[in-house]
Amino acid sequence: MSTNGTNEIAALYPPPPPYIKHFTAENVAKIEELKKSGASFDHLDDDLEHLVSPEIPAEGHYRAFGSVWQVKDELPDLASMGMTQLYQSRETPEGASSSYQDKIQELHKLLRSLLLNFLELTGILSVNPEQFAAKVEHIQTILVNIHHLLNEYRPHQSRESLIMLLEEQLEGKRQEIQNIEKVCAQVKEKLIQMVGETQEDEDGRDP
Repeated sequence: MSTNGTNEIAALYPPPPPYIKHFTAENVAKIEELKKSGASFDHLDDDLEHLVSPEIPAEGHYRAFGSVWQVKDELPDLASMGMTQLYQSRETPEGASSSYQDKIQELHKLLRSLLLNFLELTGILSVNPEQFAAKVEHIQTILVNIHHLLNEYRPHQSRESLIMLLEEQLEGKRQEIQNIEKVCAQVKEKLIQMVGETQEDEDGRDP
């Protein structure tokens, strides 16, 4: 029974919640009347309490569409997720996180460790296949650390992508300005030419 409930919560398009049955026209009208009268929503009937929107959470986490979301958009550390952290997090004197250059070095170390463990896994499979589980688990831990380290690099990637986008927009606007100035110069030149030709025609008509 619990498995079916979990599948329903985690479905791509979950079914309507069970309290949808309380959203009748009569109950909605009652809530609107309470809002207009300024009455308190502290003590409501069971049929009406579901029609009042809950307060926005200020801290912690919340669940939506079968997934758990943190109120503060921050990357949790591996220890809080029950995973072993293999790379070293360097702290600056100001208490800030390590530089992105340090993260790149740690990522290279993890990649080399991943290759070494994969070679060890192939050796274990050829000599004693029954002992592969521990090595596979270690490889999974390395991959989780690599994935987590890449996620720590996302803010830097976002800033660089934003800088590139703004530079492209700026270059495009400069090109548009140059094209407009070029067209304006051509129009001005054409007008001067037309004025000159008109003046010559008038001079030719004079007796």
